[in-house]
Parts: sequence; C-alpha cells; structure tokens
Amino acid sequence: MRNEVLPDLSEAAERCCDALAANGARPIARVIASKRATDLAFAATGFGHLILRCVPAPAPDDHHALATMIDQGDFTRAFIVYTAEDQPHLSGEIETYPLSRIDELAASLAKERAP
Repeated sequence: MRNEVLPDLSEAAERCCDALAANGARPIARVIASKRATDLAFAATGFGHLILRCVPAPAPDDHHALATMIDQGDFTRAFIVYTAEDQPHLSGEIETYPLSRIDELAASLAKERAP
C-alpha cells in the first residue's frame, strides 16, 4: 500500500530546500524520519547546522526529537514546517511554520546571520 503523505512531504521538502538554499543555507542531508516526517539538515554560515522537519501537522514527538538533536549538539537551530494549513501555530522551544511561510522563515534566517 502506497503512503500518500510521502509525495506531499517530498514536494514540501523540495520547497524548503529551495527557499533556504536561495537564502544562503546549504542542504547537506535529507532523511525520511518516519512515514509522516522528513528531516532536512543545512549548513548555514553564522548558525552552524540547522535541522528542519517537514510534517503534515506538528506533534509533540516532533518537538521532542528536534530538541534532542539540539541537546546532543548535532544542530544549533531547529524548525518544524507543516503542510496542513488548518493547524494552529504552536509556540515553544522549537519554532513551527506552515509551509506557506517557508520563504519568510528563510529570509528571516538570512537576515539574522547578515553582518
């Protein structure tokens, strides 16, 4: 049985990679973390390594997984990008963004690391 979420996540991951790369972050890895999550790692001057998780909707497990990656020192910043527009914006240690705002996130990161 084919999982219908993966094609959507694949497209979302491509859009995220394109937006961050256009703003100076270099994609270094893409990992399918589960049937509902794709992780994207980036090297970004001034930030070190960033991790971005693409999911249909953010869940506590996503926050926990990314917080663990930061705590272990693998990454300096983490974000969750979700594809379902009807999800509430969650606040917390890990920032969340709807896919429709990926360009805004990428531009904000570029502005933060500008000298």
